[in-house]
Amino acid sequence: MLRSTIGMIAVLMLTGAAEAAPLTVQVEGAIPGQGSILVGICSGSLDFGSCRYSQTVQPPAAEFQVAFPDVPDGSYAIAVFQDTNGNNNLDRDQRGLPLEPYGFSNGTGRTAPPSFEAARIIVTGPTLAKVRIARSPLAR
Repeated sequence: MLRSTIGMIAVLMLTGAAEAAPLTVQVEGAIPGQGSILVGICSGSLDFGSCRYSQTVQPPAAEFQVAFPDVPDGSYAIAVFQDTNGNNNLDRDQRGLPLEPYGFSNGTGRTAPPSFEAARIIVTGPTLAKVRIARSPLAR
């Protein structure tokens, strides 16, 4: 009886836990020396408030990688922007259009408002996602 109980607990532990793996975001198009880069791994929407995982880094080069070591398997979208004025916000004009360099996974959001579905990536094990940030045409 004890052996079967221990065996059942072991099976439940193996099947009940969500897998977690590294997610590496390759950022392209950064401008070194022009402000920090905020990288968010979002679930459900592209609002930075829905980003369960985030990091702020000083870009060492125009292209670099940011590692998130333990991201559970699932659907996510990546939102990135360069905070050129250091206020930790993506500044927007009165119409809501970005004034600072930004980008999303799958290259979405360049010609129309981004959607979570268009930017969605699936994480199942180690994953590499690329995001190209581009200067907003409205940049100051």
